[in-house]
Amino acid sequence: MYCKNCGKEIDDNSTFCPYCGQQINENTDYYYTGNNNNNNIKKESQVIGILAIIFSALGGWLGIIFAIIGLATYKEKSNRNLCKIALGICAAWVILLIITIFCALI
Repeated sequence: MYCKNCGKEIDDNSTFCPYCGQQINENTDYYYTGNNNNNNIKKESQVIGILAIIFSALGGWLGIIFAIIGLATYKEKSNRNLCKIALGICAAWVILLIITIFCALI
């Protein structure tokens, strides 16, 4: 069977997906059987993560906002990584700003 949350193949007797941690319950629609056809699995959109990186690179606060929203809503690891990269870029901008202010005061 395949996890309906992440689409990875899991053991038929599993109670949790070993990849994403989704609980597998026979009474609910948390799993499906059959071919692992990625067309059946709705992929998360990467729009928030991409916007977070773009606005972070531009040095705007929107980058931080989009990154936090993405981390709070995304389930897929690759999408969460986009948001973490955006937060890293924002942190670099803040460090650069602090260094600039410090140098201007000296």
